[in-house]
Amino acid sequence: MSTTGVEISLLKRQAYLIALPVTLLAVVLTLALDMRHGDDPFSFNQVALPLLACALLGLTLLLYLRTVPLRWIEHGFFLVAAATFLAKFGSLALPASLPVPDAEVAQVYIWAPFVYLLAFLIYRLQEALKRSLLIYGLSVLPGLWAVVAVGPQSLGSLTRLTEFYLASGLWLAMLYVLGSLKTQLFQLQTRFGEMERLAHQDTLTGLANRRRMEARLAQQAEQFQQYGLCWAVILFDIDDFKRVNDLYGHERGDFVLRETARLMQYELRGSDQIARWGGEEFLILAGHTDLVHARALAERLRVLLARHTFGEAGTITASFGVAAYRDGESVSALMQRADEALYRAKHAAKNRVEVALTPGEPLNLPPLHNPFAARLPTTDPQLCEETSAWLEQFGLGPGNAHARTAFAAGFVGLAAALHPRACRAALRLTADWYSLMFLHDDRCDSSGIGRDPARLQSLVDRLLSVFQGGTLRPDDEPFAHALADVRGRLLTWGGPTWFAELTGEVRAYLEALSWEAANRASGSVPTLADYLHMRPITAGLQIDGAFLEVMDGVRLPRAVRDHPQVRQLAVHADRAVCWSNDILSLEKELQDGDVHNLIPVLMHARRLSQQAALDEAARMYHHEVEQFLAGEQALPTFGEDEDEQLREYARLLRARVGGILAWSHHSSRYQVGDLVS
Repeated sequence: MSTTGVEISLLKRQAYLIALPVTLLAVVLTLALDMRHGDDPFSFNQVALPLLACALLGLTLLLYLRTVPLRWIEHGFFLVAAATFLAKFGSLALPASLPVPDAEVAQVYIWAPFVYLLAFLIYRLQEALKRSLLIYGLSVLPGLWAVVAVGPQSLGSLTRLTEFYLASGLWLAMLYVLGSLKTQLFQLQTRFGEMERLAHQDTLTGLANRRRMEARLAQQAEQFQQYGLCWAVILFDIDDFKRVNDLYGHERGDFVLRETARLMQYELRGSDQIARWGGEEFLILAGHTDLVHARALAERLRVLLARHTFGEAGTITASFGVAAYRDGESVSALMQRADEALYRAKHAAKNRVEVALTPGEPLNLPPLHNPFAARLPTTDPQLCEETSAWLEQFGLGPGNAHARTAFAAGFVGLAAALHPRACRAALRLTADWYSLMFLHDDRCDSSGIGRDPARLQSLVDRLLSVFQGGTLRPDDEPFAHALADVRGRLLTWGGPTWFAELTGEVRAYLEALSWEAANRASGSVPTLADYLHMRPITAGLQIDGAFLEVMDGVRLPRAVRDHPQVRQLAVHADRAVCWSNDILSLEKELQDGDVHNLIPVLMHARRLSQQAALDEAARMYHHEVEQFLAGEQALPTFGEDEDEQLREYARLLRARVGGILAWSHHSSRYQVGDLVS
């Protein structure tokens, strides 16, 4: 059965689920009233209505239990209605009942249109007409019998009887005309739908064609401005396709195109859309997907295609170009970047994935020395699955299960690197929190909401309300529901006093993102002084500092924590983290057109070239590392227990600097190669 047929069947079932019980109730009430006021226990109503009620009850039960096809229920409903009408009409024509007054005859006349209408609702046009004419013909017999046997006034006046038969005939004619119009309209809609399908569908592969995909791209760009959800395009081209046609013929080439379309459709998520862009080129619109995950998706598709055997043509490969949409960018500009990336893949070696570059000078990232380097701890697969399932529960992260687990694994690994003393439950809670922070930070960096201070501030106010225990509303986004969940777990884990301190840091972090949005909206590059102050806050490092107390069990007395040298040690560690992260994430943020990065700030403040700013950022990173090492050696003493806690605190700060660098080196989030040493 077609999708339309299924929908109509469901609508009919819902209608009968209302109509049958209502009709049953009406019959029962009529019977009750008749039994109360009627004198003859053998009248038609008191004999026929119980039978009618039983029939309707049986049909209703069969409909609810779904034990028989819906078509049988429809047949039964019509037969019961028609039989009741004819039986009632026939009972009036019995010799004992004649003559019958107009009022009682009218009670039968009004049900005739219902029977005819039911026939045209249930059956096809010609079948409905045949059944209705049969009912009409049978209804004529009692009238003729009564007139012949008793006289013209037997069933009311002869005029009323004649009007009834004429009106019934008119009803049949109108229903037939309306049914014919409905049939013709349905045929026109079907033809129009087929014409529209042919206009927007590639006839060879069954995929959307270029015209349909161009409309979808425009819609996606509009939705980005509304909801701020990231998306990307993947343009790929079958390598050496002309050779397939030349060696095996165009029929085999058509098979390769159809099979490629089938493979892609099977592998893609429900939210992804694919079209044949032209010739042997295909385009994928990957919704809710940033550049990193779009690249991973393209790589997975490349491998899938390369491993598949295309019958006589053997194996084929394809080259892929990936581009993520940037706020304010036209669809044509996006497609041009994807096309340029595909061109590079074609001319590099084919069978590869290339990501669209940002216009401008090429990046030559300086090496970063990591004196705190350590092997990343082995990631617990079960923890990754749990965080992935938690994200899926709230509809967050990549839609594909494999990609979502890989996404979650990154934050489980980061939590383990930054919190080496944390127990398993603490790591799970920290990984969930990190995934939320990164998701929110990314959408603020790359989406429309990150350039709209009013909208973002409204969202910040709502998220803060939720984090402080406010009641969730039906219109709250999935992110707010996830935040409410992790908020309850953090409160239970750390207690009210610690949670109050954490809430202050979360407020500062969310409001710092509003500061970034105000800069984007005004087209302003922050001053160097403002950026140096705000960057550790926008990185959420103060939040992570609070985590050290309850996740790692390092509880510095306030006098120790607030000592100028201890505070300065944390400042050096935080700045080292921020400057290294800005260097590693520069290409990603340039893709998004964001200026909240140390390199663009230095370029603007000191009139440096991009490369000179990169080198200066690396110098600043190494300076902070040197200051941290010197500060660590010069820490004052506070007592045996306090000094042990302080040494552990310094080790955790080391883990923060070195762990984030090591994580960045291994994470798919930043493609840094051998940059970190």
